[in-house]
Amino acid sequence: MYFHRDYLDAVRTGRKTTTVRFRDPVATGPVDMVFELDEEVVLRGVVTQITSKRVGELTEQDAIADGFRDLEELHDRLRYHYPDIVPSDEVAIVQFRLADA
Repeated sequence: MYFHRDYLDAVRTGRKTTTVRFRDPVATGPVDMVFELDEEVVLRGVVTQITSKRVGELTEQDAIADGFRDLEELHDRLRYHYPDIVPSDEVAIVQFRLADA
């Protein structure tokens, strides 16, 4: 599962425990979380749950679990990563944790 470089610290510290994905299939179970830096960083993780929602149904709680200050920031980042996304689009809220070392 690929992540933008900006999210590495939030995942490492446990501040980010979900990721919202649009048209990016993910399954529960073990996963390599790959961060796109000059040299790839890979963290071992586990996807524990996947929930579907429409973009317009996302909540402040969803935003905070995703490592953002608020829902507005989450919406801004979704538009950054997925420029064509609209409130009626269905997204997957992927809950994950770092794998035990």
